[in-house]
Amino acid sequence: MKFFYRLLFLPILIFAFTGCEKDDDVVNDDDETPYALSHSKDLTTDDGKVTQLQKHKVGKGVPIVILGDGFLDKDIRKGDFRDATTSAIDAIFSVHPLKSLRDYFDVYEVTAVSYNNTNLMALVEDSTNYNTAFNVMEIEEIGGGALTTKLAVGDHEKIIKYAEKAVNRNRIDDMTIIMLVNDYSSSRAFATYYTANYEDRDIPTGCGIAYVPLEDIMKHNPLQDIMTPNDEGISQTSFGRTLLHEFGHAFAKLADEYVDDGQKWEDLASGMDYLMWLQKTGYDRNVSIFGDVKDTYWADFAADSRYDFEKLGCYEGGCCQDVGVYRATENSIMRGSMFNYHNYNVIGRAMIYKRCMNIAFGDSWKFIYEDFVKFDLEKAKAEHEEIEKLYQKYIPDYHSTSKRFCAPPRFVDSVSRLRAIKTTK
Repeated sequence: MKFFYRLLFLPILIFAFTGCEKDDDVVNDDDETPYALSHSKDLTTDDGKVTQLQKHKVGKGVPIVILGDGFLDKDIRKGDFRDATTSAIDAIFSVHPLKSLRDYFDVYEVTAVSYNNTNLMALVEDSTNYNTAFNVMEIEEIGGGALTTKLAVGDHEKIIKYAEKAVNRNRIDDMTIIMLVNDYSSSRAFATYYTANYEDRDIPTGCGIAYVPLEDIMKHNPLQDIMTPNDEGISQTSFGRTLLHEFGHAFAKLADEYVDDGQKWEDLASGMDYLMWLQKTGYDRNVSIFGDVKDTYWADFAADSRYDFEKLGCYEGGCCQDVGVYRATENSIMRGSMFNYHNYNVIGRAMIYKRCMNIAFGDSWKFIYEDFVKFDLEKAKAEHEEIEKLYQKYIPDYHSTSKRFCAPPRFVDSVSRLRAIKTTK
């Protein structure tokens, strides 16, 4: 009888000893919950694969490359990364003018296998042994005499190297890179970095890298279902709104239109000089240091009664400053509050349109005001009316004051072939 009980106990002993063989750095490798720290077993097979997800039909193609950090080998094999890139494409082309310009764009996906996933980025206490493909991490920085909130930063040189697998390096200045960060623990770790050719231009040039955490793309958030009406085909999740905002930076070089106390210029006069210098290169023209609309980059639109529905003017507050900088409209996607409806205002749309056409047809293309109005007016007006109707239904107080808790775009100066020049404020 004792021998019989020993036989029953033997499988338990075997299980106990084999269980100790599990890697110490894996919490639960098969755990499908969004907060399971795990690692890849195969770093090479699915790494660096290029898939063209959309091909242009007009012009020479405006390139977008989508990368991901913190995606494991199993995430790529199971299609989780493809689901994320598809969601990103849907978000980018969900609103005018990008929706109307979709046929001009080439969109590529390039896989990158990370050793660790990043969905615990803000929760891992010791990140020294925490390895992802592009080393995207949350950092805090001091700016304007105050501590800012978190932003994302990664290995820009490696990011460019992977993007070049899809787009030839001689088109770096035309490229926009979307870095999807596999992180659900933080909704504030995003930032856009870009390079530039610092020359006087009406239309800006330079590669842009937009970091966007997945946020609620894979998890249900009932509050955002209410605050972001999604039953009319108009609005996006927080992920979608964030991506549209960061894409505005990376692609069209739009400035922030919100106020952030932690990012105020230490000296208002020098900050204004810096902004005016940037605007000579085509950057940040959706804001102005002039309080008279006749002196702004949107003066022609403000004088055009066909655009009265946008209530164009000079609304104080932009580039994180609460005084001395003006924006064209009360709200826009570049205003950034989750209470603001998420379309681009007319100067933002014009900058997106110009950038797209310049890449598609080269410097020989010239902006003609009435051609843009023909392209823009009716679609913009219809979208504006639909969004107004939806947001009056869902959010009566959507004109609330906007404050954003992330950092504005930064310039990259670590990759010499991008001709990036280090600038300081």
